[in-house]
Amino acid sequence: MMLFPVFLAVVLSPGPAETPAEPWQVHAAECQRRKAAGEHAKAGDACRRAFEAVPERPESFDQRSLLAFSAVRLYKKAHKASYDVAPLCNAAALLRTFEAQLATLPPADRPGDRAGVADALREIEPRIAGMCTDASPDDLVAVGRPAGKPKTDPPASPAQMPAAVVVQPARPAMTSKTDRPSIRSGERRPLRIAGLTTLGVGLALGGGAIAMLVRGAAMDVQVDSLNATYPASTMIPHAEAQRFHDLTRQGERANDLALGLGVPALALFISGVTLLGIDAHQRRTDRRFAVHPGPAGLRLTMEF
Repeated sequence: MMLFPVFLAVVLSPGPAETPAEPWQVHAAECQRRKAAGEHAKAGDACRRAFEAVPERPESFDQRSLLAFSAVRLYKKAHKASYDVAPLCNAAALLRTFEAQLATLPPADRPGDRAGVADALREIEPRIAGMCTDASPDDLVAVGRPAGKPKTDPPASPAQMPAAVVVQPARPAMTSKTDRPSIRSGERRPLRIAGLTTLGVGLALGGGAIAMLVRGAAMDVQVDSLNATYPASTMIPHAEAQRFHDLTRQGERANDLALGLGVPALALFISGVTLLGIDAHQRRTDRRFAVHPGPAGLRLTMEF
């Protein structure tokens, strides 16, 4: 009976207080909330603050790597959505900071992070050359955003070709009239061949662009799956961090290749259709009229 008060005191005593979240974890949680809300630029800023607040310890570089590349990816999405150069400037500054931190490690350490930083800087720096200044955000928007979408007018339809009236001298009886249509067919043949060739190349490039878009989307799905498995506020194993970087780079390269193939594919497709349309138009409207001397005077003939 003497042990009952002691047992009751132990049961009713308050448990250990929860460990307060570290500052970097607070910023990382904000990054996830902003990302879920579609606020990519603010989410990138929050991930950057979390990166800067990660304390020094053995596993710090794993978490800094995840936060840095997550922030860069969010900044790229913000730039793609608004054509604002400021997110790319922030991404480049963050990458240079991480590059300087990696330089303090032995040369053989974290080769994946070093390669990822170098690849990202090679992609971003040519696009922001001379644009990252200390100007206000409005000025940065004015510098980074094009004045407007290029105006693309549809190809003008070919002008109606007037029928040609040709006065031809009398020909010897041995000359065959079937020679002239064969010459006109030969004149139209290169235009038709050029149109079909251009259209075929455009369709092939378009198929390649679609394949790259599908591959990029698959890489994005895997990256999002890793993000869901290892939120930014938790530590991620080194192997999974390396896999995250590889998938991110592969997805970005696939998207860039899709864009590089899609633009010429569209141009070639439009050019091929235009050439075939011109050829068909000429086939319908090309008429040749000729005036020949006849036994009863002049004779007007029309050839198809």
